[in-house]
Amino acid sequence: MELFSYAYLGIKNRKEFYAMTLSEYNLKSEAYQLQQVKRVEELHLQAFLNQAVQATKGSIKNPTPMFTTFKSFFDTEKVIDDVRSQFERDYKPRSKTSQDTAIKQTIAQRIREFNQMKKGGD
Repeated sequence: MELFSYAYLGIKNRKEFYAMTLSEYNLKSEAYQLQQVKRVEELHLQAFLNQAVQATKGSIKNPTPMFTTFKSFFDTEKVIDDVRSQFERDYKPRSKTSQDTAIKQTIAQRIREFNQMKKGGD
């Protein structure tokens, strides 16, 4: 925790580190991770642009691009949802992919509960 603060959160000395509250540390850690998401997004965007010219699928005679949109290559909103949900208990996902995943998990949980109830009723 202390090493992470010195290396990545801009903390310069122990006095500054020990003056920070746990909630302040968590907030700074979350902010750092969101900055990293943006950095990774930029790297993926560069890779996307590089491959957009080259990557194809389909036959040799009729090739089509592998990824038609940047979002199909890297879903920034989903990654941000993943990071924020680790730090914020009541965070509601905003990306369609995260919302779809949450719905599928809820349905699967209800099916498991139904099957448990059905087994118990026999």
